[in-house]
Amino acid sequence: MSDQTSFAVVKEFYDSFVRGDIDAVVATLSDELDWRESENFLLGDRNPYLSPAAVVDGVFSRIAREFLGYDAGPTELIDGGDIVVAVGRSKGVMASTGKPFDAQYMHVVRVANGKIVSFHQVIDTLEIWRSQQID
Repeated sequence: MSDQTSFAVVKEFYDSFVRGDIDAVVATLSDELDWRESENFLLGDRNPYLSPAAVVDGVFSRIAREFLGYDAGPTELIDGGDIVVAVGRSKGVMASTGKPFDAQYMHVVRVANGKIVSFHQVIDTLEIWRSQQID
């Protein structure tokens, strides 16, 4: 059933991310990709990311450099067939300031032919911005 397969692909995407297995994360992404981080978010400056390599370079590698103790596993996955919505919190410490953040997010993830073809993030950008500020 395609609905179950889409949900399973997105679940594997997040499970792999939480484990830190970026190769497994990338394996869930389509070569034809439309990935968008939230506007006014520090990782949204290169939107849209149009390939898995662009996501690795512009998102995942920057997360590893700029955030300490990062955790963004979803607390809920909502199965909408070929669209799965993830709800959760993005938590960590901004490396440049040492300030913690705990920002609510929602991701809308679309799957086609067993691969993620679209990822759209909405996050509490104010919470992230506050953690970037030097007192």
